[in-house]
Amino acid sequence: MIFLEKPQNWQCSFDGSEVIESGSCLNFFWMLPIDGEIEHWGQTYSFTENVAVKATVVGDSSAFTVDINVSADATVPCARCLSVATLEIIRDFRYFYRPLAVAASFEDVEDEDLVLVQSLDEEIDISDQVWESLIISLPEKVLCSAECRGICPFCGRVRNKDDCGCSGEAIDPRFEILADRKQEDRDNVPGKGGNQSGNSKK
Repeated sequence: MIFLEKPQNWQCSFDGSEVIESGSCLNFFWMLPIDGEIEHWGQTYSFTENVAVKATVVGDSSAFTVDINVSADATVPCARCLSVATLEIIRDFRYFYRPLAVAASFEDVEDEDLVLVQSLDEEIDISDQVWESLIISLPEKVLCSAECRGICPFCGRVRNKDDCGCSGEAIDPRFEILADRKQEDRDNVPGKGGNQSGNSKK
């Protein structure tokens, strides 16, 4: 399965009234199932294990601060040699939850970190922000190792396994046609086993 949006069975809910009544921070934990692939940055990230989510929530009836920790393992093609590379994701994010009635008074909060809800004293689901955090955590490039030697541009062999023996002298592809024609001209030169008419010389 390819996930282009948050999995439908994801839910990370907590009781906002419990947070308000406690007067201190509360911790929550969820294991979110994901078995499939996410296409991002032109790459395919494969997941087979649950995404672990920890959240610390603190606040009152006017505002919540929610710190989210996302932890997951995935595989993705190496950016150099295309072999399978493992990816460990461990990232922290912070979001601010405000009721619509008082949101305008918090001008110091960045729009992308602000989540508006009808009320804070009810059940609040933060799974949309968890999904967003996971996607943001996906790196643009992943290497199977820092020493990866990539693929030989001449023969296409993976250099990590053995030395292909290519000289490493780059040939401008714009000149390949000219090189082929030059070789054809050499083959057709009289005295090289045949004449221009194609008859063998005696």
